[in-house]
Amino acid sequence: MRIDEAAIGRGISTTVWPGRFQRLDKGPLAAMAAARGSDLWLDGAHNPHAGRALAETVGRLAARDGRPVALIVGMLGRKDATGFFPPFAPLKPNVFTTAFESPNATPPEALAQAAAGAGLKVAVANGVVDALARALAEPGPAPHVIIGGSLHFVGDVLAMSPETWPS
Repeated sequence: MRIDEAAIGRGISTTVWPGRFQRLDKGPLAAMAAARGSDLWLDGAHNPHAGRALAETVGRLAARDGRPVALIVGMLGRKDATGFFPPFAPLKPNVFTTAFESPNATPPEALAQAAAGAGLKVAVANGVVDALARALAEPGPAPHVIIGGSLHFVGDVLAMSPETWPS
């Protein structure tokens, strides 16, 4: 069976991949961000290579308007947190680490230590809602807020509300 190029093009142009630099504009977290004038993004980057790609993308986003970046991270213990954070250093984000519902989640204190080791300003939060509230409370312009660090964590964020699932 052969698939013609037009069909391939249609497939690619209509593909939706939840949790891959997905803008959240619905649901409770998006409402919190919108109230502050922030945009909210979700990405399952969880290793050094994906961290570099995400940092590059976020850097282009922030360069458009000069607004600060806040990074909310929850990560599984088998992931390389020490290698994930360094690409974000030039962006000088406020980093908020948190746990999520998994026995294999990295303790947020260990994530905070990895982020601090990369020279980042970091705080430990009590869940994604607390992390977002703290990110939005920072003084200055409304930040671009990125939530990520693990596909499992991203899945938990998406599961908070059916409104967050892309259509």
